[in-house]
Amino acid sequence: MANWNKRSSYKKKTAQEPASSLTPWEQEQQKRAAEQTSEEPVINKEKKKAKAEKKVVSMEHKLPRLKEQRRKKMLRRLIPMVFLFSFTILVILYFISPLSRISKVTVSGTNEVFDQSVIDTSQLKKGDSLWEAYFNRDKMEQEIKTELNQVKSVHLKFDGVNSYVLAIDEYKTVAYLAKDDQYYNILENGKIVKESRKVSIGNPPIFKNFKEGPALDEMILQYSQLSSDIKNSISDIEHQSSKTDDYLIKINMNDGNLVQASIPSFAEKMAYYPSFVKSLGEQKGIINMEVGVYFEAF
Repeated sequence: MANWNKRSSYKKKTAQEPASSLTPWEQEQQKRAAEQTSEEPVINKEKKKAKAEKKVVSMEHKLPRLKEQRRKKMLRRLIPMVFLFSFTILVILYFISPLSRISKVTVSGTNEVFDQSVIDTSQLKKGDSLWEAYFNRDKMEQEIKTELNQVKSVHLKFDGVNSYVLAIDEYKTVAYLAKDDQYYNILENGKIVKESRKVSIGNPPIFKNFKEGPALDEMILQYSQLSSDIKNSISDIEHQSSKTDDYLIKINMNDGNLVQASIPSFAEKMAYYPSFVKSLGEQKGIINMEVGVYFEAF
């Protein structure tokens, strides 16, 4: 019995020896290690808490920014839709309003063509669709030039919000064709206007028996080359075509003489007329300029 007690006491003593065998420095290090180990869970908890708080603060800062971005994005999508819708409504209102209808049609640039003739040929009327007339303007302008020979060019232009003006450029009248006591304008392009008048206007010469064609075109060209004095001395020019020569003409002069000439050489020969007449004195008769120049008294 005594031996078992001694063994147990020996064991207890040997178990306590390691603690008592540590040096003071080692005991201090062991103590610090134990304190550090006990503090680590607390530090970790504080770090996690701080991180969570930081995350919450960060989200609080980001939330207004996200809201602003969403608002701007929504506005970017909404504005084009609102604009398109508003534009569509305005277009519909415009086309059902009187502003989309012709309120007035006027004509400018005419001297001899009647304004009403231009308007009637254009077929533009008050109350017609403004834009239908505008998009069909090429066809309308061509029709006016075809129907009215004296119209050189015509342009349909806006004159205010819903009114039009037909701007006309005319061919000049270079002569009048006398026929059956009526006068027809002969234009610079060789065309003869269909509408007649009872009297001639201005100083253009009077042509007789002319038709549209090469002879009339050449006559207009030759007449344009005459001096003003010779033009003023001419009363009328009559075309005397024949089987052998389609360019013969007879010119009645204001001084009482009669000139016979060929159209291609008319301007060249008539340049000598003043001096030739001066050499005749008071004599009146026929001056033939077809080939040379010779005189035959009445």
